[in-house]
Amino acid sequence: MRPIHAYSAAACGSLALLVGAALFAPTSWLLSLATLGALGMTVSASYAVSLNGGGINFAKTIVRTGDAATVAELVISAGKTVTAWVDTDSNTAACNLPSGHGYSNGNFDVYWSSGGVNYCRRNVPGTISTNALSLDGGSGDNFPTTGTTGVVVCKQTAFNALIDGDNCKIVGILAEVAAIVTTQQHVRFLDGSSAEVVKIVLNANEPSICDITGGATNLYTGNVITNGVASNGDPTYDATIKIVAVNDSTP
Repeated sequence: MRPIHAYSAAACGSLALLVGAALFAPTSWLLSLATLGALGMTVSASYAVSLNGGGINFAKTIVRTGDAATVAELVISAGKTVTAWVDTDSNTAACNLPSGHGYSNGNFDVYWSSGGVNYCRRNVPGTISTNALSLDGGSGDNFPTTGTTGVVVCKQTAFNALIDGDNCKIVGILAEVAAIVTTQQHVRFLDGSSAEVVKIVLNANEPSICDITGGATNLYTGNVITNGVASNGDPTYDATIKIVAVNDSTP
């Protein structure tokens, strides 16, 4: 996991987080930083909205400013496709992990699809004996029926991030996957007591931008976020989770 940074305007001057053009570009690993001069005292994030159709095209760049920013990047390994799926009830199941899975006991997110619709049961405690995985609990969709194939499990990866949602101007998240896929990834943001503040469902390579200043409902309001967990529902490709939050403590 790359370091998680919290930038303040007083400490680093002018900082541009190019949310649309840089952080969320497939070839960019983190973000583009403008001149960290001593003259400017703001932190800004920008993203672009464009449309091209019927011979007409238009575009607009939106800029949000604040006095601090948090940026993070973490790589989540591809999930594991399991076999011998047995569903006991809506939140209890058993299956076999592939040999050499490398997992240990912990909390898992379980992914599957049916009829072109993606489903997930999150935060499920899992117990492993060699390759046998027992699952019991969690929240979200009811487990699929016995014999379902293509079920993917991913042990949650923990990360630290300090985000005061009540003061946020904009928050952007991306799950970057090195292919065109229809899989999903999940990020749960937690407070200091590990209580969930918000869960975000991501479609691979589709940015989720919550422009609070622009009128979007603030998904991150409530207790201050200090940490979180993330998982990857793609069984083939790793996912890089990228997070940018700009806030203003004196709006």
